[in-house]
Amino acid sequence: MKLEDKWGSKVLEFGWTAVPTALFLLQKELELNPTQLNVLLNIILHWWGEDKPHPSQKSIAKRMGVSSKTVQRAVFSLEEKGLISKTRTIRDNPKYRGRNRYDLSPLIKKIEEYIPSIRQFYTK
Repeated sequence: MKLEDKWGSKVLEFGWTAVPTALFLLQKELELNPTQLNVLLNIILHWWGEDKPHPSQKSIAKRMGVSSKTVQRAVFSLEEKGLISKTRTIRDNPKYRGRNRYDLSPLIKKIEEYIPSIRQFYTK
């Protein structure tokens, strides 16, 4: 089934984001609380190509209806869990304007490690 058939063209007007099902299936194993998962999904939303995603924490907070501090804590905990790494940029940078750049390769590696353990429970 096409995405447009599922969601309709009006809903897809702003695009869509590909997220591996394994991320949802492994929430418990990755020790992701709802806020951390939501922040992670908001970071993934900004991963469009070769460049690392770099959304502002303020914009994530606004979309989630929480404070920037809540987003900062979630990002810190995602780093502590070894799921993401972040690189700070300077405000004078014309492209990133002081926003963090997020590397999701640690998350990918962690998900890959869990695939054998969930395969037996979630097979097509």
